[in-house]
Amino acid sequence: MIYIDNAATSRRKSIKVIISSAKETAFSANAGRGGHRAGMKTAIGIEKTREAIEKYFFEGNVIFTKNCTEALNLGIRGYNPKGKVITTVYEHNSVLRTLKRLENEGKIRMETLLPDKEGFIAPLKRALTKDTSMVVVTARSNVTGKPTDIEEMAKTVKKYSGAVFIMDAAQSAGHDDFNYENIDMVASSGHKGLLGPQGTGFLLCKKNIILTPIITGGTGTSSISLEMPTEVPESLEAGTLNSAGIISLRYGIEYAFGRMEEVNAKIKRLSEYFYERIKNIENIETYSCEGGIVLCNIKGRDSTEISDILSEKYGICVRGGLHCAPLMHRYLGTDKRGALRFSFGNNNNIFHAMAAVSAMKKIARKCE
Repeated sequence: MIYIDNAATSRRKSIKVIISSAKETAFSANAGRGGHRAGMKTAIGIEKTREAIEKYFFEGNVIFTKNCTEALNLGIRGYNPKGKVITTVYEHNSVLRTLKRLENEGKIRMETLLPDKEGFIAPLKRALTKDTSMVVVTARSNVTGKPTDIEEMAKTVKKYSGAVFIMDAAQSAGHDDFNYENIDMVASSGHKGLLGPQGTGFLLCKKNIILTPIITGGTGTSSISLEMPTEVPESLEAGTLNSAGIISLRYGIEYAFGRMEEVNAKIKRLSEYFYERIKNIENIETYSCEGGIVLCNIKGRDSTEISDILSEKYGICVRGGLHCAPLMHRYLGTDKRGALRFSFGNNNNIFHAMAAVSAMKKIARKCE
């Protein structure tokens, strides 16, 4: 099997992540639910992961979630935005559907930006108004891998408004470094570029950000009260945490940031090799080659049909369809049949790229 679907979840984990995940799954206790030695050991492991996130992103409040979708919901709904909320056509449904629900509830007005030839800065300046309370932007499109000018957008928001700025780092964490001076919240999964286990994610907030819990329940603190405690992170992490996943995530983060240049160079080399060899093949349409992602289609064929053929006949795993980002597909003109997304990662090698080229050539020829 050849796995080229790393934008969905990374295939290759470091040996420390694998060993830690197995060990913690078997032996971890419940952190914060007792003063015994086993529980304290688990709690210390979780805190070390919080420290790693602050080290590689910025100092703030780290709230653990089960994925980036939950982190974005907490950041958006927990902040209780009012008036206008601005986002972009690049966004994932974890942003779009959350904002749409708030709009349907009559709590916000949602405005979605289209880029001009220079990017999003000019459209953002035009969209900002006095009642803009929030701007939510992805650092990289999960469809094309194309980056947004996230730092300049955050700077623009702070210059022209009092809105809070949320960054969706699902596709950028572990691959890109940023200046977070004007970014208030960062939401990320743990299982993509950070090379951690599935079932992990986090929301990192500046210390001045106050959020309302969107899930209530046990915290291990203030248990006599029927009201949620106000201390962060306890107030925002109701229930038992995925301690095995969170503790293992630290090793993925350290590996990803420690070898960022090496891994980025590798996936760039492989994705460009693949792109350059398919872009001029008759019946193949290509849309982008950025951030390790090559987006393409076979003329006249549905993308999910081709992804099924690649999997069943050639043993190549890629993503077909709309990738949970409908506005991006409308922008690209691929909303009717979706697109094939080849997303290379540290698990891939030149032979994988060569096999993918060969398979696409064979499938394309059958369209003649």
